[in-house]
Formats: sequence, C-alpha cells, structure tokens
Amino acid sequence: MTISAATDIGTALITGGCGFLGSHLVEGLVADGAAVTVLDNLNGGRQANLTAVADRIKLVEGDVRDRDALGDILAEVRPDVVYHLAANASVPGSVDDPLQDFEANAVGTCVLLETLRKLGVTPKVVLASSGAIYGQPDRFPISEDFPPAPISPYGVSKLCAEHVARIYLEVFGIPTVIARIFNSYGPRVPRYIVFDFLRKLERDPTRLEILGDGKQQRDFTYVADTVAGLRLLADRGAPGEAYNISSGQNHSVTELATMLVDILGLQNVEFHYTGASWAGDAQYWKVDVTKLKALGMGEGVSLEEGLRRTAEWFRSGDGGGS
Repeated sequence: MTISAATDIGTALITGGCGFLGSHLVEGLVADGAAVTVLDNLNGGRQANLTAVADRIKLVEGDVRDRDALGDILAEVRPDVVYHLAANASVPGSVDDPLQDFEANAVGTCVLLETLRKLGVTPKVVLASSGAIYGQPDRFPISEDFPPAPISPYGVSKLCAEHVARIYLEVFGIPTVIARIFNSYGPRVPRYIVFDFLRKLERDPTRLEILGDGKQQRDFTYVADTVAGLRLLADRGAPGEAYNISSGQNHSVTELATMLVDILGLQNVEFHYTGASWAGDAQYWKVDVTKLKALGMGEGVSLEEGLRRTAEWFRSGDGGGS
C-alpha cells in the first residue's frame, strides 16, 4: 500500500524490532534517514533479520518488561515515536500458555507506558494490536466500531493492551495509536499459514495438509503494506483511535493454497483437510479498511504477487527452503 506523503520521523524506538514485522519496519525507517534503536529479547526475533542495516542502528538485547533497562534506553534515546511490536504473536501459543501471553502483551505494554510516564517522555506510540480482538463477528466487513469479543487468550491480552493504552492517554496524556493488524505474510515470516504451506510443499510436493475445512477466510496482507500502515499511523493516526491494517480483500485458505501451488509450478497436488483447526481460531474475516484509507493509504500488493515474492524468498534458502 502506498502513502500519499512521506512520514517524517527523526528518532524511533522499535520494541520487537528483530521480528518479522519489526525488521521490515526498521529497514524502511533507516532507508528514510531515521535514527533507529531496537529493543528485542531475541526469543522470537532474529538478529540476522537486521543484517542489512546492522551498522546503521542501535540494537539492545533486552525485554520490554525490564523497567530499569527500558528506562535507561528511553532516557538516552528520547524517541519521537515508539513502535511497540514486542509481544507474543501466536494464538496457539496463547492457548498453550495464557499467562505468558498476558505478561508479554498486556503487562509489557503497561510497563512501556508507565516508564514513559515516570520519565516524563511523551513520544507518539504506535501499539501493534490484532484483529483477534474482534473474535468471530456475525456481520461483515469488520469495522473498528465493532464490539470486541475475543475468542482466544491472545485476543484478550491484545484487547487489554488497548485498554491500558487508552487509560494512559486519558489520564497521563501519552499519545498512543492502535494498529489492529490482520494476517501479515512475506519474506522472513517465521510461521503462520503461508510459511507452513511452503514448508509442507517442500517436504512433499504431492500432498498438502490443510487445517480445518479450507473454507476459513482471511484478509492476507503483504508485510510491506502492513509496515506502510504502521508508519502512516505514526504520522497521521489520532491518539486513542484504533485502525484496521489489512488488505481489505479476503480469500479462503483453499484459494491461498491453490494460488501458491500454481506459483510453485507444482502439478497434481492433493489437498488433505484435517476437519478441525486450533482452539481460538476465527473462521471468517472480511475487514473494512475505510478508516485507514481516509488517512491516505492506497492500494497494496496483490495476494498473487505477495505470494510470489514470499516463495522466492523461501526458495532462496533464507526461509529454510532449498
């Protein structure tokens, strides 16, 4: 997706900047001349994701929940904007360990905002939330005014982080914009459905196991478009407001699988459906991105083109492909 005006940011702190989304965001900001500091505990992110810009950023290995370390970084950097991406980003992971998920997502957000409050530093904060806060709506497309009804521990922890952000805005004046992100994919993606399909097809190019019945629908969003949305919110998003970041185009899981098989040039691939997905998995999403477009977001990368770029990355060896 394109932005009609360039985002002008001098100094940025990115929590979780070694991760999938974070590393792409870091590269974009550095390319535009921003001074970037990354805080990452490297539990999910990889330092290798930032190899291309390693000599132009400051990378601090640490956890956003470490108040002393976070305070030292914020006092030194005094960023113009904080992109808060550090989090657990797995619905199944949240089902396996709900407490860890809550601590990473809700408590981590509270520690960040409380540290800013104590220091008297008020950068604009962009909070990476999730479409999972909506749960499984009964009408579509999903707009930001839909009542939250999460169906997974992950969705609950992200919704709690949103509430914390709004309280810190209303009571303490820390300006936070909420980004509700949907199904991002692209180079460096470490898991999720596109990576899962690529890995399965590499192992057996004649058979693809698909969780559920394949009718689940998602708004798959190429990583560059998600990053463009995050940057747009830093530039133009209204504090206290939530914005859906999504392609605005939904496709079924079977459609995605078929498209990927065609891109890989495979023949006679048999799809095998498990009949059941994981607990907390929404079955149908169609997302309204009118609010984001009103800020200046344009059309993004098509699913076919995005899958082509992701497959090329995977086959290059960086994604584990041969």
